[in-house]
Amino acid sequence: MGQLNIVNSALDKLNQYKDKKHLLVGFDGFVDEIIHVVGQRKNEKEYDRISDIKSFSERIGQVAGLSANIELVPTQVKLGGNGPIMANAIIAQGHEVSYVGAIGKHFIHPVFREFADSCRKVVSLTDPGHTDALEFFDGKIMLGKMHTMVEVSFESLMDKLSLPELKELLDETDLIAFTNWTMLSNLNGIITEFGKIIKGLKKKPLVFLDLADPKKRTQGDIREVLQIISEIPAETILSMNLSESTIISLALGIKEDEILSRAIQIRQKMGIAGIVIHPTNGAAISTEKESAWVDGPYTAKPKLTTGAGDNFNAGFCNAWLAGMEPSECLAVGVCSSGYYVRNEGSPSRENLREFMQKWVEADLKEI
Repeated sequence: MGQLNIVNSALDKLNQYKDKKHLLVGFDGFVDEIIHVVGQRKNEKEYDRISDIKSFSERIGQVAGLSANIELVPTQVKLGGNGPIMANAIIAQGHEVSYVGAIGKHFIHPVFREFADSCRKVVSLTDPGHTDALEFFDGKIMLGKMHTMVEVSFESLMDKLSLPELKELLDETDLIAFTNWTMLSNLNGIITEFGKIIKGLKKKPLVFLDLADPKKRTQGDIREVLQIISEIPAETILSMNLSESTIISLALGIKEDEILSRAIQIRQKMGIAGIVIHPTNGAAISTEKESAWVDGPYTAKPKLTTGAGDNFNAGFCNAWLAGMEPSECLAVGVCSSGYYVRNEGSPSRENLREFMQKWVEADLKEI
């Protein structure tokens, strides 16, 4: 099936899809401060941004052994963390979400209040971390303060819910999304214990995982979590961006630069239902049923990139729950992300349909 046919087919199915599913998403939580880095200050109101990460690195490298003053301009404070952003996007696309994570220890942090009110159930284990997100046109640099994340554990969850209550929650869940393993040192335990519960359920939820940038974790840590994921007793999809796929390939002993072939080899090594790799210009998927690449609605001038991958994941899961073909799930994912980076917010179902229709009418050209 050609690219235009894939997008058209996904759009047709999205137009017919009216169901509301229940997802359990977790387990992090960050207050995101979106920041521009000043290249040149023109006057008190105007400045030129440092546009790309290479230029920023060169600016820093030029002052090695000296000192520098780099001006940061905060442009927005918003809810952050892979889990909350993905969950928020899932809610926007018409589903119910129960959220477990770090959005306030004694009370819900104000930046998460509206999100928490829109959830079916919230179990908050600790206070959120804080991220300074330096935004560039070709990506972002996330500077995280995450000392509270150590309090996210299965034991702390059991302090909030009894085991029968957790089993009941999972029994009512259509999809579980585990996100940000990299910053959650105790997430292995949560995945393992959830797996034990899932094994005993008659109706097993789908399982979706995004490890987030695992570069700072050891090869041993990465191999351990990949083994845990391989043993989850449910249909499981592991999603990653291009950089993350390189790290995971290295841990698995895979040497493959072509993205779709890399996805195929990772899935074969892990033995799970599917592997998704989503660079900025499209996405690849490998499942037993289909392996495919879909181009995305790329823009060279995104308004916001922090959370783009989480919105891709939300769109993908929306389509997966609708029973779409793997390539169609990619089409919905890339369009969810494409809408987000242009509009600085997650699309509703109607927003998403309109964006996909506009892209189709433009013959999948720049919009």
